[in-house]
Amino acid sequence: MTMENLEEYKKAGKIAAEALVFGKSLIVKGGSVLDVCNKVEAKVFELGGELAFPAQISMNEIAAHFCPEDDDELKFTDQLVSLDVGVHVNGFIGDNAVTVDLSGENSDLVKASQEALKNALGVVNVGVPLNEIGKVIEDTIKGF
Repeated sequence: MTMENLEEYKKAGKIAAEALVFGKSLIVKGGSVLDVCNKVEAKVFELGGELAFPAQISMNEIAAHFCPEDDDELKFTDQLVSLDVGVHVNGFIGDNAVTVDLSGENSDLVKASQEALKNALGVVNVGVPLNEIGKVIEDTIKGF
């Protein structure tokens, strides 16, 4: 990997992160699923990235990677919502997701997931075996 490639990965990750924070702020009761996806995708382009895949949303029983059709009128209510954003810069991909609990009934699940991610990022480094990262995630989740 060249330094230029590394910088492209970093740029893709930063754009994906910014688009994700923006998208999270749009997920509110009564909001349009299609509107959130369209605005997140526009934000990716505005920030200088390309889509690695369309903005995707899952809600409760709707499977991950749902993409609304252009005439979709689906609105957010009291669901557990996940937004997934993927960005590429010259083919180098940044991909992330966030979960929003509009019901207020899943706060422990969201908190456990956030804590597991934070703890995993604390041990990720060159040469760290994947099973060690997985153990940190598992231990964190079990702790909840």
